[in-house]
Amino acid sequence: MDNREERQRDYDQLARDVNLEDITSSQHNREVLRQLRDNDPELKSLIIESEEAEVGFEEDSWDLSAFVVKDGSDDIGWLGYFIGKSEVLQSLCIQYLPDGSIKEFIGWVNSNRSIQELSIEYDLGDDTIFNNLIPMCIKNNILNRIEITGVNIGRERARRLALVLNQQCDQKAPLWLQLKRNNLDAEGLRELATLLTTKLGHLCIAENQIGMNGGEVLGAVIQSKAFSQLTGLDIGRNNIGNEGVQVLAAELSKCTNIKNLNLSGNRAITAVGLGFISGLLGAENCRIESIDLSNMHIGDDGAEVLAAGLVGNQFLMELILRVYENDEYVSAGITDSGWSAFSKLLCNTSSINSTYMSNHTLAQICQYPLPPPYICKYLQLNAFQQHQNIDTAKIAKIKILLNHPDLDMEPFFQKQLKLLPHVMSWFQRARSCHSNSSPSGRVLTRTQSQKHVLSRELSAVYKFIRGMPMVAADGYCKYVLKTALKRKRKLQLMIQKAEEEEEWAQKRLKPEPEYD
Repeated sequence: MDNREERQRDYDQLARDVNLEDITSSQHNREVLRQLRDNDPELKSLIIESEEAEVGFEEDSWDLSAFVVKDGSDDIGWLGYFIGKSEVLQSLCIQYLPDGSIKEFIGWVNSNRSIQELSIEYDLGDDTIFNNLIPMCIKNNILNRIEITGVNIGRERARRLALVLNQQCDQKAPLWLQLKRNNLDAEGLRELATLLTTKLGHLCIAENQIGMNGGEVLGAVIQSKAFSQLTGLDIGRNNIGNEGVQVLAAELSKCTNIKNLNLSGNRAITAVGLGFISGLLGAENCRIESIDLSNMHIGDDGAEVLAAGLVGNQFLMELILRVYENDEYVSAGITDSGWSAFSKLLCNTSSINSTYMSNHTLAQICQYPLPPPYICKYLQLNAFQQHQNIDTAKIAKIKILLNHPDLDMEPFFQKQLKLLPHVMSWFQRARSCHSNSSPSGRVLTRTQSQKHVLSRELSAVYKFIRGMPMVAADGYCKYVLKTALKRKRKLQLMIQKAEEEEEWAQKRLKPEPEYD
């Protein structure tokens, strides 16, 4: 029997009677170990942090899911043992481990099969993360999220990480991978993308060192088979410039799987770069539902470019433009000139057809201060379409009723009166838009009543009659003639039937001949 098996046996025997007070530095930590030991379903996530993280806070205010390590007073071996035995723990975040206890801790955690999310926010040194901890977790087939933060990942570590992740067998779902603030550069990312075969569902490489021209590498990342199921990409704060975003946008325009894109904090991207993003949003294959362009100076030029790219876009629901500086939110530099472009995007009032073809999908523009009220009104309408499962045609109808009090019927005259029934049917359906049971109906009711809609319906009919008096008169004469002929045929049938009945009755009443 090797040392590992002996220690396992010893711990198993001692676990039944171990005094938690002897192996912990605080009542708080004892309660955490008790929950782990007893498989308390309330403890689904656990954070391991240093005593310094709680300096200035009383013990009774500590995070209930945190194990606060005090060097020399807490037995990390027992902590690892109970984590390894836990059947209910789903999330483990390591923010600190004492140097002398790392290997023993990892050895025990190795046996856990319930952890789904692993977060490492502390450089354990000696490549322990890549040689021991992550390989251990890869044996757990339900692990679906790995976050590594604040660890220097150079080219060699990126290569090792890719090889380790490739060992995951029986992958049940694409992996969520976050590599934030790790000094990862373009070459390290290229190494990771080249070797990685494990399918990713989300990749966050924010706050690294991808660089101004990292778009070529990012393009290669998108083309990799490991990213074929990628739905979220976060490359914020990587000092990416216009050239980089040009290559990235070109590759993303071919993808239909990306739903969320974060480019925030890349302040080297100017209105020129926003033009490439605009082209991406207008691409046929683009399915992006949320894009984060926060902490960038958009300005009026950028607003106009973005609005132009969203014409015809039916997927983007959220556009984030917030700017946070010096501990407060500030303007993204958009004035009335820029907002007018978004107003035209959301509701182009130049014609009824233009209003109908406006954007009815974009529901949020997150920025400070809030967009002008006339923008928020249309965003609110679009949000109703999503949250209340309202047909976009109904939202378009509301926008038409709000902005076109005098509907032009002349374009319909070429079909003479054939379209009049459809126009009347449209107005009848428009009345349902006033339903107070729906938020969108309440928006319309605040400006127009059902009587107002009815008067506009009568006005539309009058315009048809006034625009085509002879057609209307001829139509009326044809209607009268048709009705008269119908009544005449009915009368003829009644006369014919009456004559037949008269003839039958006379035959029945005719006296029989007398015989001598």
